[in-house]
Amino acid sequence: MIVMNAPRPSPPTYLIVHTDHPLDPTGPNSGAEMATLNQARYLAASGRNVAIAARLKHPITRDRGVHFIDLGSSYDIDRALDWADTQGKYVLIAAGKAFAILMSRRRERCVRRLLVTHDRCTGDTGLKPDVLEQVCDEILCVSHSQKEKLVSEGAPAHKMTVIHNGVDFSIFSPKPEEVRAPRRLVFSGALVPDKGLHVLIGSYIELKAKFPDLELEVFGSSSLWSRDEYLDITNLAATVPGITFHGKKSQQEIAAGFRRSGICVVPSIWFDPYPLTSLEAQACGAPVVAFKMGGLPEGIAHNETGFVVDEVSQQALTGALNNLLSNPIRLAQMSSNASAYAALNFRWELVIEKIVALCEKSNGSKHCAYSEHIHNPWLSDDKRIDA
Repeated sequence: MIVMNAPRPSPPTYLIVHTDHPLDPTGPNSGAEMATLNQARYLAASGRNVAIAARLKHPITRDRGVHFIDLGSSYDIDRALDWADTQGKYVLIAAGKAFAILMSRRRERCVRRLLVTHDRCTGDTGLKPDVLEQVCDEILCVSHSQKEKLVSEGAPAHKMTVIHNGVDFSIFSPKPEEVRAPRRLVFSGALVPDKGLHVLIGSYIELKAKFPDLELEVFGSSSLWSRDEYLDITNLAATVPGITFHGKKSQQEIAAGFRRSGICVVPSIWFDPYPLTSLEAQACGAPVVAFKMGGLPEGIAHNETGFVVDEVSQQALTGALNNLLSNPIRLAQMSSNASAYAALNFRWELVIEKIVALCEKSNGSKHCAYSEHIHNPWLSDDKRIDA
């Protein structure tokens, strides 16, 4: 008797509902927005039907395999859920805010509900921890540090999984033919007090006296977080030699900035869950110097691909940068290490494999066998990076 294998069920549609912060589908965004876009793009590249629903900054229906649904100024989530209902069975991923999960409770075609949080506290999700436990099937955190913080605030640990963010290597990768200036520092992110740019500028001014050829390039704007300017960048650019403010730029221009710089500085002074800047800079071969804040240390191989500064102060940052700037041979080795480390650990394909395993459990195990068996020379067996 011939036994025929039953056909594998087709994968569900994935609907990602972005938080109520406006999203630019093709332009500059903050790290959380870019993580959401890349998650959707790589899900689509895996052959799945994927849509992002958001308050779009400009009209668009499709880009890089992803369907876009504009929720408008009123943040009309029902519009996205109605669309998903026409697609058959679907997975709902709420990026940041959990309101979409709450509104989907009576949608019978929604087979799984995940909250992906890039934020610092449970309050940022819009729902109390006890409600999250009842309405979410899974809560994805971007770092172990973030998970620990959310659990300490009452979030349900048994529903939480840590999956680190990834890097789009089609944009962020080293190019040996480009000239890297060892004494050029680079910062990329929102120009808000949380990100600590003022601390970096203070260190830069100190170090400029010792290293006259030192430069600092700054990418980003306060508008990435819808905040007012807190620095007088016009005055700083006019009075501090060697500092350049580029404003909001494309991912390609930021990658070029990483590739031509000797060190990327991520001086966050408040809890930073797991910023993309650190990963993307290393992917381009720029070692990262960062404070021991939030999930930042989880994405850096200390003393190998960068340096984690224990004390959050200008003095400590100046000392760490001085040590690296004074040792160009060590800095060059760190640059080589950083790109290799990123290529091994920060691939979105591995991130998506783990998310799919959570969402389509009937088609496979929860764990990602491929990523778990990669030999990682940077980490001991008990400290392997998830993705």
